[in-house]
Formats: sequence, structure tokens, C-alpha cells
Amino acid sequence: MNIVYGVSGEGLGHVFEAIEIVQRLRGDGHSVKVLTYGDRAVASLEAFGPTRIEGIHLFFNQRGMSLVDTVFKNLRCLPFYARNWGRLKRELLDFRPDVFVTAYEPFSMVASHVLGRPLISMDNQNELLHMDAPPGTSMPAFWLARMATRICTYGAAFYIVKSFVKPQKGTRRVRFVSPIIQQEIRRLRPSSGRHVLVYLTKPNPELIGILKSMDGSFVVYCNNRVGEDGNISYRAQGAAYLRDLEGCRAIIGTTGFSLIADSIYLRKPYFGVPLRKQFEQTHNAHFLRESGLGEYSEEVSREVLVRFLGDLPTYEARLARRDLDPDEQAQTLLSLLRQIQSEPQGPGATGITPLRR
Repeated sequence: MNIVYGVSGEGLGHVFEAIEIVQRLRGDGHSVKVLTYGDRAVASLEAFGPTRIEGIHLFFNQRGMSLVDTVFKNLRCLPFYARNWGRLKRELLDFRPDVFVTAYEPFSMVASHVLGRPLISMDNQNELLHMDAPPGTSMPAFWLARMATRICTYGAAFYIVKSFVKPQKGTRRVRFVSPIIQQEIRRLRPSSGRHVLVYLTKPNPELIGILKSMDGSFVVYCNNRVGEDGNISYRAQGAAYLRDLEGCRAIIGTTGFSLIADSIYLRKPYFGVPLRKQFEQTHNAHFLRESGLGEYSEEVSREVLVRFLGDLPTYEARLARRDLDPDEQAQTLLSLLRQIQSEPQGPGATGITPLRR
């Protein structure tokens, strides 16, 4: 099958996942065309020859995610698509897609409906549509996240929802799965070394100040800063990251879905520092606490970090009892692709019908 795969370029979680998924799809005999946006995403997916588009970015200020900035600064997408819609449509038609897969990337969703192709949504954000807001949640952030999810994944034939807890049984169209784990993570041999890995998607001077006041060694990844500062070693993304992840005794970081998945697979206790007013991060942080696999705080103090690091044996024991199937997501996608390919054509069918030009 010819598959168009739209990958969100906001953060790198979907991007790293896409590397694994595209390799699996090609290994199964499919042709894949990747659409993505953002310099880091395009560079990371360079081996697959991605088509660069425009997409949604989140903008933050000192109080957390800024709704006003996020809405108005993303209006720049409109002129891009006004200028490039014809070119992108011709490029997609030349590829002759059989199905679209969207990893929280809205252009691929729109293109699938315009061209009359089946759409598969594959992300963790769709879990928000099947849950109630946890206690203490900012309801505007919750409803905004749900609205964005409905828009980005509208009208999919199937939804593959990555989830850590999977309490839902799912339906014919909605499948709850464990997240995929990259092969390079699976090849690691985790050990408990002296350092704590700190992974921040946004600078957090208050947290860094607390870490400098503590005993122990901290390896920090944030904005590719490099250098030594007392008990803190700043590192840029690269080969050293996997070694630091493999040998750390714990992780402190913003609460993105992918790194938490890696931490569970590698049995690493996780202390979350969620980005404020971003509900997905808040939801993932609640999971850490409720599952007993970690802890979190939006207002980090030295006392809570010392307590967390002192309780590592307790978290490690719980992680040792936790199972995560690293192949379930890819296997579910391949199964749905075979189903789409075999289903009858006609009104209301999810199978392959003639392209709309």
C-alpha cells in the first residue's frame, strides 16, 4: 500500500516514533510518504525524504502555555497553505496514496478527506476523549486539549490510542495499545549508576537552582546547552544521550508521553515537572503518581526531590512488576492496514476507493 504519514513536529516524541513505524511499514512492503514540519523534525526524518509542510506549535510564557500566542502565532500556517495547496495536492496525487496515517498532524487529516482516502489516527492525545478531567485540572486547558484533538483527528476510520493504563476495552474503530519502543531503546542494558538524567523541553532555572543545592550528579539535556556547572553536566542531544539514559538511576523531566514510556520499559523511576497549562503533560504527570511509578510537582521544591530520590527502591520494585508490550502499536497498525486493504469498496466502506482529483 502507499501510505501518507503526517507527523507532528511539535516536540520529538511523534518524530522518534515515526522513525520506528516507517521502518516497520517499509519492512512489511509498504511505500511511505512522510509529511512533517519544524527544523528538528525534518532533520530527524531526513533519511525518509520528508515533505516539509507547516503545522501547529505551542507557545509559552512565564505562566505556562499561552493560549493567545498559540492561536495567533499559528495563523502563519494559513498563507503557507494558500500558496502551496496546489503543489501539495499534486504531489500527493502523484504518490497515489491508499491510506493516510496522522500522528496528531492536521494537514494529513484534511488531505485524506479531500482525496477520499481512509484515515488512521495514531496518538496518545485521543485518550483525552475517553476520560474525565482529573481533580485539580484546569478546565479551560482540558477542554482546549479535547477540542484540538477532535480537530486534528477528525473523521478517522480507525483510532489507535496509545495508553499506559488501557482501562478501556475499545471498539471496532478505537484500539487502545501500549506505545511502541524504539529498537535503540530496546537494545539498552539498563543499570543504576550515580547520575540522574534531567530532560527539559523548556528551560527551568528554578529547578536547576534546586539541583545545584543537592548532593549527587545530574546530567541535563535542555536546548543543546553544553558545559559543566558544579554537580550539573549539560549535554547536547547525540549518542551520549542513550548512554546517560541507560545508566541513570532516575529521570527528572517534563512529562512528555514518549520519555515516560521509555522510563517504564527501562524500569527508571520518573519525577515529572509538567509544563503548565498543557493538559497532556498534566495528565501524564497524574499517571506517574497514581500508578506509583513516579511522582510529580508543578512547583518543585528541594524537599520533594530529596524524598523522591530517597524512595527509589520503592519505585523500582513497582516498575519491576509493570509490563509494556513494545510491539503492540505497530502490530495493530499493520493489522488495520490489512483490514482496510481487504474491505469492500462502496458508500460508507473504509476500504480503498478511486482517488478524488
